Amino acid sequence: MYIYIANMGEDIIERVNLETNYRDFAKIKSYNNKHLPLNVYSKYLCGPHRLILDKQRQKLYSLNAYDNSISIINLDDFTAEISLYVGNYPNNGIMHGDYILVVNGDSDSISIFDIEEKKVIGQVKVGSFPQDIIYNEKYDLIFVSNMNSDEILLIDPYSYRIVDFIGTGARPIGMTFSEDWDYLYVVNSYFETGVNGKISVINLQSFKVTGEIEVGKVPTMVRKKENFLYVLNSCSNTLSKIDLLTKQKKEVYCGYAPGYLCILDKYAYVSSAEENKVNIIDIDEMRVVKFIETRKEPQGLVIDP
Repeated sequence: MYIYIANMGEDIIERVNLETNYRDFAKIKSYNNKHLPLNVYSKYLCGPHRLILDKQRQKLYSLNAYDNSISIINLDDFTAEISLYVGNYPNNGIMHGDYILVVNGDSDSISIFDIEEKKVIGQVKVGSFPQDIIYNEKYDLIFVSNMNSDEILLIDPYSYRIVDFIGTGARPIGMTFSEDWDYLYVVNSYFETGVNGKISVINLQSFKVTGEIEVGKVPTMVRKKENFLYVLNSCSNTLSKIDLLTKQKKEVYCGYAPGYLCILDKYAYVSSAEENKVNIIDIDEMRVVKFIETRKEPQGLVIDP
């Protein structure tokens, strides 16, 4: 069982065996040697931000925020094969068939990246500052959260035509579905307002918001497991656990500047960009039980069980 860690501050993807603690790493290089210099003292960086695992092809794809690229990593020898332009500030992406669909925050678009051809074959305009993209198997629709237009777009996954939209709370970012695919949970960050964020609960049979749940400061991600929601609060530095039946909440400190959340079995894995580690949290007891030291500024995580 492996965890893959995108270290934004060093252009390094780490692979850690969760059973033996053995680790190796792949170094990413820019597609055009025109990385974004963060300041006059820094080296140039690609900024690996989000990861997509392709078990069928034995590849790992890294979306790199600073040089607007996608890097392809061979899992057999764990080396970076190539980096290619994908879009302006790729925030997130999903695989759909032979394509990777990438939401680009700075160009308000989705890039359609052909995996076999290794190139962008098209772009689709969406709302303002898209943050997340997920696919619903039951309804056969793609959902995109637009942070600056406070809405979720519903997109046909074949024509890429926008078929509908759902209004949410302020500054939506992360999303997840219920196990039966009938509910969408949206993180409304309320970024820059100073108030706590909220989760919008959306019934996909009616496409209506049916409830809201208050969480911590600037929530960015949500995951669902059984009757619980787990929410990452980036400014509270906490992981919230919400019982959907009783609405009771628990919180645990999960590291300074938490960047990403994965849930597997009874554990949550949370990257802490400022502490350079991944905290492992027992979600039954809601306490940190272990941590993994990382390279600089860990962000995106993927677990291969």
